[in-house]
Amino acid sequence: MNKAWNINPQPQCDNKYDLQQQATLLFAENEIPLLKHEWQQLAELLAQSDYEHIIGGDAGESHSVWVSRYFNDVDSPEALSALSAKIEAIVMSQKMRRFYQQFTGTENLCLRRCQANRLQKGDYIGEHKDQDSSPDYFATIVFHFSEKYSGGYFQTSDPAGAELQRYKPQANMALVNNCSVPHQITAVEAGERLTLACFLSPSFRTNKNTPTAFRVDPGRVLAPQ
Repeated sequence: MNKAWNINPQPQCDNKYDLQQQATLLFAENEIPLLKHEWQQLAELLAQSDYEHIIGGDAGESHSVWVSRYFNDVDSPEALSALSAKIEAIVMSQKMRRFYQQFTGTENLCLRRCQANRLQKGDYIGEHKDQDSSPDYFATIVFHFSEKYSGGYFQTSDPAGAELQRYKPQANMALVNNCSVPHQITAVEAGERLTLACFLSPSFRTNKNTPTAFRVDPGRVLAPQ
């Protein structure tokens, strides 16, 4: 069990999992209420999406990752893509809200940010905390759509110097992370790592932070898979 972390805000409701005590959770496909056709619909939407190569995050961290954004909250949460509503209908359905309640303590959740991340050979996501982008982020759930790749570990860090934790979910699994916990994705060595990250919060208010602009590399072309 991971060390306790401080989360802000803290929903005032009982929940099955305490992200302050266990900061990272893994859920197998049979624990997630998505049906096979819903996983397939999400995969098709991610395949239809346009991606840009991001080399710097909005909290100042370095990256090399292909991103397609569906929701973001530079100010207030807003849809960014023609596909946003279709993504939201699946990941924020009533049954999924009940599933999220296990670790958020509430079904009344705002999808503040949502994006697909594609990492090919050499790509990585630098260490960062999600709450550096918005202090209202509570939990991030990351749905995984691929497993035929090497490297690309989800790695959490403890500022107090505790042992690093590494995770590599299989396809149709989900990883949940406490948004106050520093983490990174190690470099992909071969293949492609494809995920959908949803940033959940009990807060619907405007972002109290002013995130920096993402740094984009327009010169690199996404390799076909």
